[in-house]
Amino acid sequence: MHSSQAELVWQGRIHLGDEPGVYGDAEYSGLAMELPLTLAKTDPNGPDTTTLRLRTQDVATFGGYPGHAVTVILYEEDQPNHFTETVLSSALLTSAANNKIDVPIDFSGAALPARVSVRVRVDTEVPPGLYDDFVVVRLENKSPQFTFVASLGFTA
Repeated sequence: MHSSQAELVWQGRIHLGDEPGVYGDAEYSGLAMELPLTLAKTDPNGPDTTTLRLRTQDVATFGGYPGHAVTVILYEEDQPNHFTETVLSSALLTSAANNKIDVPIDFSGAALPARVSVRVRVDTEVPPGLYDDFVVVRLENKSPQFTFVASLGFTA
């Protein structure tokens, strides 16, 4: 039986959008935010996949526009002391997601532990002044039997 429980990686209140002060109880970051994390594999025989779940508040996108970009980026050393960024997965957060989006990640062929970031960027195809203001409230790692465990920040 697979565990369906998600691991809490980060929780807080970060306001994204173009109207500072809409959420007085959240830190305003502007049009984007990015959280670094390290994912370690606990079972070498387990799957090379996990799912990162982002939870938000008040996402209200306009029809006909793509939505807010959620991108997971892998940082890998390609030569001593030099790292490259590779997009592992991306998804679009819209009103239809009901303030929760799952982003599946496949680490096949990647060096582990994996250092990744989760970037959230406001949909800027909407005219300026009409950008959606919303709050990012939680990031979770959902891995069967906790095959992958996450920690906030890049660790050695």
